[in-house]
Amino acid sequence: MKKSVLIIGAGPAGLVAAANLLNKGCEVTIIERSVFPRIVVGESLLPYSMEHFKEVGFLEPLMAAGFAEKPGVRFIKKGVKFDFWFNEQFTKGWTYTWQVPRADFDMIMAEEVKKKGGVIHFGANISSLQTSPYPSVTFEKDGTTHTVKGDFLIDSSGFGCVVPNMLGHKVEKGQFPNWAVFTHVKDEFKNDFPEPNRISFDILETDLWFWMIPFSNGTTSLGFAGNKVHFEDAEDGGKAYFKKKLEKSAWFHERFKNTEILFEPVWHRGYSQSSETMYGENWVLCGNCAEFLDPVFSSGVALATASSMKASNMVIEAFEGKEVDWSEYSTYMRQGIDVFRTYVDHWYDGKLQDIFFSGHFNPTFKEQVCSVLAGYVWDMDNPFVRRPEQGLLSLHRVVTMMIEQEKN
Repeated sequence: MKKSVLIIGAGPAGLVAAANLLNKGCEVTIIERSVFPRIVVGESLLPYSMEHFKEVGFLEPLMAAGFAEKPGVRFIKKGVKFDFWFNEQFTKGWTYTWQVPRADFDMIMAEEVKKKGGVIHFGANISSLQTSPYPSVTFEKDGTTHTVKGDFLIDSSGFGCVVPNMLGHKVEKGQFPNWAVFTHVKDEFKNDFPEPNRISFDILETDLWFWMIPFSNGTTSLGFAGNKVHFEDAEDGGKAYFKKKLEKSAWFHERFKNTEILFEPVWHRGYSQSSETMYGENWVLCGNCAEFLDPVFSSGVALATASSMKASNMVIEAFEGKEVDWSEYSTYMRQGIDVFRTYVDHWYDGKLQDIFFSGHFNPTFKEQVCSVLAGYVWDMDNPFVRRPEQGLLSLHRVVTMMIEQEKN
């Protein structure tokens, strides 16, 4: 009899895990609260995830969709531009990725999972679950109660954190006191501006930034993220507020001041979260459910696909009768998360911004930092991965000293 896996959530983490398991001969059932297509944040990918899309068989259909290519990332501060290009990174790997409307992106992967034989229940609201002696999930859909059983449970429910909440495990919220708000617009004037398809981040304050993610379908994602104090004027937080907020970006206001906002802005208040434990008897957490830091370096989907590949491969090993130590999964994930956390910490305290815009960013060090921003946070040959805190603080001291020397 085939082994069966239940997956909560049909985002990139759940879908990559599902495809990997189906490829290895498992049966997979996904329980998803939303009805696809859906609009969610996480539209800027990292090159590291491309490896996972290729491995599970998603790459070809995703390439056929013609998503906008992302060859690097641009940061802007007070009108000064600073670029990273992924073909100039330290780690050998993918040199580009995509900027994607997640409604289309997730739907393509979901359809591929169904082609592989996976079952997906959309619009399903979970009412109860158990993980021992075997996983079982009960959910309501279209007025009917359903119960599905399996041999293992993967929770990739994102901010819902279904398993930790239902089993009483602690989920720490608000590590960073940050909020975000985003929407999509018709980018009908983009060709009047240089490099209209470059993803860019405009730093408005040390702890407030604006994102601009152009898609290939003529629309663009716009959003603000930062300390919640910058959003205290939100009032209703609707389209009028968002239009007013756009005035803060001197770099992009002209491009978008007359554009049509396509849907009411979506808010994420206090979005960072961390689960106390990542696994238990017959279950494991993947993606944002395990940890979500901040959107500034687009780490969410990269950590999601990395976690789902690692977890699903360990599930397969367990099904094959091999001894599996799930603490290895936590150790692996903490490695990548801690690297990104260091970069997020020093983004919001300004040190990383100082380095980027110092004019004294050593090219070798820049390549190594670029690999981190490409998602290669498990490459221990990279000193900025191996010792992220020490590396960034040392680099900051050097550039600060060089700036002081220039002043004198």
